Amino acid sequence: MRARHFVRAAQLAGWQVASVGIFPAAFFSPGEWGPSDIVLDSPLLANRACTDIAFADFHVARMAARDSKVIERLRFMVQQFVPDVIQVEQPWPWLVLRKALPSCHNIRIIYSSQNIEWKARLPLFQLGMKTAASDEMLTATRLLEKECARSADLVLTISDMEGEEIKRSTGTTAIHVPAMSELASSDQISVRSRLVVDGRSVGCRYAALMGSAYWPNVEGFFSIFPDGLGFLAQGEQIWVGGTLGKAIQGDDRFQTFMSLNETRYRNVGFVEEHEKEAFFATADCVIVPVTFGAGAKQKTADAIASGRPVIATQHAIDGYGPIVVPAIDKGVYIGNEPHTFRSLVREALRVGLPGCAPEVRARVSLDEVSRLWSHHATQLLARSALR
Repeated sequence: MRARHFVRAAQLAGWQVASVGIFPAAFFSPGEWGPSDIVLDSPLLANRACTDIAFADFHVARMAARDSKVIERLRFMVQQFVPDVIQVEQPWPWLVLRKALPSCHNIRIIYSSQNIEWKARLPLFQLGMKTAASDEMLTATRLLEKECARSADLVLTISDMEGEEIKRSTGTTAIHVPAMSELASSDQISVRSRLVVDGRSVGCRYAALMGSAYWPNVEGFFSIFPDGLGFLAQGEQIWVGGTLGKAIQGDDRFQTFMSLNETRYRNVGFVEEHEKEAFFATADCVIVPVTFGAGAKQKTADAIASGRPVIATQHAIDGYGPIVVPAIDKGVYIGNEPHTFRSLVREALRVGLPGCAPEVRARVSLDEVSRLWSHHATQLLARSALR
């Protein structure tokens, strides 16, 4: 999603863009493959990546970098496109790209960091994802990230906090380009959306939560609501969109409080892009109960962009720095402990809380990301021309 947003941002600024993905055939259906993607048809690789899921991307990159056909195809595309800039999303593709680049070139390299990847693995180990090779992979990831930051002509980071860490560890300045949300540019919702119709027919007030079944999302929910949803009154619910809804319902911790939860919880299932606006707009608040993980969370950008009051943990807003500071208690409300978080949800449902102002929403819009990206990329080319 981050890569897709950058493509759209660059195109909006007038740049011509080609994107290349490198991944195992088993990871995506053929209908999702792009025309320039390099698809690795290797059951062995797919199995290795799934066996060591915390470092799946690294295993893919290592195998791709050892495949002469992959290197040659990427080298051919570089020669065909003749790019002014190549942006590397996350550190892994650098293993392949550095072999495919001509020995002498004037292509500017942008390294885009979504997380400090080696640190992002540590919480995953707590969930039982550590293997015998994890320590070696962790060290290799840390070294690769440093090499990327030092080799690139420009470093972009999704989080202002991790940008500071990149500067401390490598001496390289990183530019903060926050996560964007398509919701930031929209003020209209379809009155015929199933979510609008459902909300009216049920006649309840609800807090909206959107997320995938990614482990930190599930753990965050139960960290904030460890005793079930009995704190909500009749006619008050939490609606969960995305694959997270089913994952929460299937968890033993949810089943323990089923008598309380079943009337206060609704899994709305997969939410199409065009339905996101209605899902958030008809809610009384958007909640982001995240307690661990790395980087700046995409779900936080969507929550801010919705314009609704955002109830979040401090961890959920980490990385958004100057975007959220002016909005604290004026659209963004922090609850780090379960009782504080629950109190804020009740206040939003029963009394109401102010939502995020338009100027706050604008900071996570496509227009803002386009302006930032194009400004720094153009400056990069201008500096290169002077050399």
